[in-house]
Amino acid sequence: MPILIDEKTCLDGCTICDFFCPGDIIYREEKEKPAEVRYQDECWYCGICADRCPVDAVKVVFPPGMVNCTTPPEAYMGLGPGEA
Repeated sequence: MPILIDEKTCLDGCTICDFFCPGDIIYREEKEKPAEVRYQDECWYCGICADRCPVDAVKVVFPPGMVNCTTPPEAYMGLGPGEA
């Protein structure tokens, strides 16, 4: 599972991870329920969902052998911190 969402920490009504996921694999249909990952195998491992979560409820788990890049995604897009 590349993306883990802590259901106890996930904020009611928050849709930030859903909004920022470029692969559109995170959904939040009901505000009372935590976000869910519908297509784990389509995760890009970009980490934007985890970076944007205000309560650190989202964690990206990299598969064995995959390099965990610490360069912020914005740097690859030519943007400064917080501009994405």
